[in-house]
Amino acid sequence: MTPTSRGPLPLLSSPPVLRGLGAGVGLLLAVGSAVLGGAPGPGERALYDFAVSHVLSPLPPTADLVLVEVDDRALAALGERWPLSRATWARVFQALERQRPAAVVVDILFDQPESRDALDLGEDVLERLRGSGLTDLPAAAKLASDLEARLHAQDGDARLAETFSALGTVILGSMALTDEGGGIPPEGDSLAPVPLRADGLRLKAKGLSTNLAPLRLTAWGSGTLNVLVDADGVIRRYPYAVEAGGRAWPSLALATALRLWPERSEALLRVAATDDGAPLMRLPSTDWLPRVSLADVLAAGPTSVGLDLALREKAVFVGVTATGLHGQSTLPGQLAVPGVEIHAFAMDNLRSGRVLRATGWPALLGVLETAAVLALLLWRRGRARTMGAVVGQAAVLLVAHTAFVGWLLADPGWVVPLLPGGVGLALVTLAESVARTEDLQRQRGALKRLFGRFPGESSGPPPGGPKAAGDEESSRSLPGDSRR
Repeated sequence: MTPTSRGPLPLLSSPPVLRGLGAGVGLLLAVGSAVLGGAPGPGERALYDFAVSHVLSPLPPTADLVLVEVDDRALAALGERWPLSRATWARVFQALERQRPAAVVVDILFDQPESRDALDLGEDVLERLRGSGLTDLPAAAKLASDLEARLHAQDGDARLAETFSALGTVILGSMALTDEGGGIPPEGDSLAPVPLRADGLRLKAKGLSTNLAPLRLTAWGSGTLNVLVDADGVIRRYPYAVEAGGRAWPSLALATALRLWPERSEALLRVAATDDGAPLMRLPSTDWLPRVSLADVLAAGPTSVGLDLALREKAVFVGVTATGLHGQSTLPGQLAVPGVEIHAFAMDNLRSGRVLRATGWPALLGVLETAAVLALLLWRRGRARTMGAVVGQAAVLLVAHTAFVGWLLADPGWVVPLLPGGVGLALVTLAESVARTEDLQRQRGALKRLFGRFPGESSGPPPGGPKAAGDEESSRSLPGDSRR
C-alpha cells in the first residue's frame, strides 16, 4: 500500500519565507529609525548612553568658559531666598562689569516686573511734595532729593537695565512656549531670528516668552533656554534653534556663539542645522567647566587678582545650581545637571563642530549597512553544513556590525542604529534553525516510510527444511507397526 503523500507547506512556514521575514524585520527597523529622526531609537537609548559615557572621550576642560553659580553658599551669604531681588542682580552684574568678561550669558528669565507698590507710593509722595511748593525750602528740597535717590536705588528693574547697558555684553534667555501664550519679538529686538530653515526644526513653538522690554533693549543678544527631554527624562539632543511664527530663533548657546565669533557665523549655522537643528551631544567630563560662586564675586574687591584671572575676557555663564532649584533632567550616565551647564557645553560642541549626527547620510548608511549584513548571512548560511556553522557566521557578522557602528560613532561622529542589524541576524538565524529542524524531521520520516515497505521474514523454517523432512519420516511405516 502506498503511503499518503504530504501536501505542500503553508506559505508562512516555508523556510525561504521565514528567512525573508527575519531579514525584513531588521531592515524595517533600520528604515523606521531613519524615517523617525535617526538613532537612537527607543530600544537603543541605553546603548547610546553607554557609548557616549564610556566609549567616546569626554570634552576636554575649557579655558575660556566660566560658570558663576548661584549655589547654596551664595544664597546663605546673601541672606535671600530664591528668586533674588533685581537690586541684588544689579549688584552682581556691577561686580562682573569690573572684571571685563567677553560675554555674560544669563540662564535666567526676567519676564515679570518686580512689585512696585512701595515705589509707586514713594513716587506719589514725592510728586505731592514738589507740587506743594515746600521744595522751595532748603530742608524740603534736600528731603525730596534724598527720596528721589532712594526710590531710584529701590527700582531694581531700572537699575538692572542700567547695569546691562554698562556691561554691553549681556546675553539673556527666553522661553519657547509649546502651548498658547507668548508672542513674536519685533524687528530690532535682542532676540533676532537666524537664517535657518524653520519648517524642518525638531523643536516647534507657538510663541516666545521674553524678558522685560527695558532689559531686552539694553542686552547684547538673547536666545531660548529650552532643551529636548526624552520620555525617560534624559537629555540627548540640544535644540540650537526653535521654530515659532515660521522663523528660526536661536538658542542661548547659538546666540552667544554668533555674538562672540561673528566671522564664523556660516560655519556655526551649518553645525547648528545638523539633525534638524537638534544634534546629539558629546558629554563633558565632571570637572570640565571652571566654577566661581556668586558669593566670591560679590565679596571680592575691585582689585582682586584671582577673580580677574578667572573672569577677564572669558565667556561667563550665570545660572542657579543650588540644591533643588535647577531642573532635574539628566544627561546619559550622569545625575541631574543644571541647565546653565548644558548651555555652556552645547556652545562648546557648536564652536568645535563636535556634535553627533544621526540623520541624512548616517541614516542612509545605517539602512544600507543593515541590509548588507543580513544579505551576507542569507548567502553564507546556504554554504554552512551544520547549524553550528550558521550560528558562528551570525556571531561573526554581529561582532563586525557592532565594531563598524562603534567606529562610526567614535571617529566621524555618525550615530548609526545598532539594534536593527542585531535583531535581523537573530531572526534569520532562528528561521534557519527552524528550517533545518523541519528538514531533518522530514528526512527521518521518509526513512521510516522507506523501511516500512519491506516487512520482516517469517519465523518458521522454510519449506523443505529439517522440520518437513522429519514429518515425512514419521509418516513411513516402522518395523513393528500394528498397521504393517
